[in-house]
Amino acid sequence: MDQPELLGRWTATMDGQPGPIQLQLAPHPEWNGTVKGSIARPAGRSVVVGDVNQGRLTMEESADGKKVSGTWLGDVVEGSCAREIRGDWLDDKDNSVPFVMRKQQQ
Repeated sequence: MDQPELLGRWTATMDGQPGPIQLQLAPHPEWNGTVKGSIARPAGRSVVVGDVNQGRLTMEESADGKKVSGTWLGDVVEGSCAREIRGDWLDDKDNSVPFVMRKQQQ
């Protein structure tokens, strides 16, 4: 999986968290090969920036657009054609919550 497969609309679920969580990812306007987008949760919206390196997703989420409020760390699910990512979301205190992201049809 590379940046082009990460672009688009995703739906995420997190254990014990209200959802669904909607992500919209587009090419980052300044950093080639990375994405920038938005996350819409039932409790509000955040900005997210990230990339995929050797099948490993890393995204930083910011509720205020300035400091990191969460980090998404995940792996592309083998056999999913880069349409499913599973991993852990870490809050700003390093509390971990499992997540599943699934790419939506365009």
